[in-house]
Amino acid sequence: MAFESGILEQGLGAADEAALHRNEPPPGWLLEAIGAHRVRAVLAPLAVLVVVLVGWQSLCESGAVSPLILPSPLAIAEAFIKDGPNLLAAATVTTIEALTGFVLGNILGFVLAVAFLYSELSRRTVYPLAMAAQAVPIVAVTPALILWFGNGMAPKIFVTMFLVFFPMLVNALRGLRNADTEVMELLYTLSATPLQQLRMVRMPASVPFVFNALKISACACFVAAIVAEWVAADRGIGYLIVLYGSQYRMPQVWAAVLIGTAISMAVYGLVVFAEARVAPWLNRRKRPISD
Repeated sequence: MAFESGILEQGLGAADEAALHRNEPPPGWLLEAIGAHRVRAVLAPLAVLVVVLVGWQSLCESGAVSPLILPSPLAIAEAFIKDGPNLLAAATVTTIEALTGFVLGNILGFVLAVAFLYSELSRRTVYPLAMAAQAVPIVAVTPALILWFGNGMAPKIFVTMFLVFFPMLVNALRGLRNADTEVMELLYTLSATPLQQLRMVRMPASVPFVFNALKISACACFVAAIVAEWVAADRGIGYLIVLYGSQYRMPQVWAAVLIGTAISMAVYGLVVFAEARVAPWLNRRKRPISD
């Protein structure tokens, strides 16, 4: 971690550094410092969350805010318990739509980025049209998509793919073109094929850009799926939000929103975890101990 790197750079004495180079266990003071930092990293957000929830509950109980505008945390928790099965079933549908669009949209974006990289004609003709399509208000044409694909998951998946596709296309193309010039010249002198250049240099160079696109898409895919369900759906989190809102059941509306938020954050966390496993060097940035 960056914090541990900062400690190692700034706080180790000569004896401690020599011990680490001999693969001996780290000194006790270092373990204590790392442990204290991790505890603070967990407790600080939890403390803020507790303060916010207590203040929120107190505000609602004081009567200063109508329950139709802002239900209390306890009312939302009760809605979770009472409507839990319906919320979980709807969350399952929305998750399938969002993740399917997430996977398909990112794959399509990366494949087209590779095609634009090696095809000057497609980059000059198709790429500008693809960028122009980003300005299309996809939610506005969702009713037409429902007429084409029906009222099932297909139009929601298409909307999700559409919104996820562009971040991957732009970032992947930029990353693939970010390959080291000297390394590319070396491969050229060694008569490396375009596929070898792609596999050995360009794809590794694109990893940071690809993960940036994935982190953007991890949250955007759920937003897209939920918004598409608002237009026309008979199931899903977006459908429940519209249904509960028309019935003025605001605790259930907030419960549905929080479930969607939690799942979106979980997918984002999985992407961050995958980034740490696939490209650990991206997180090794030195920071001072005070961080």
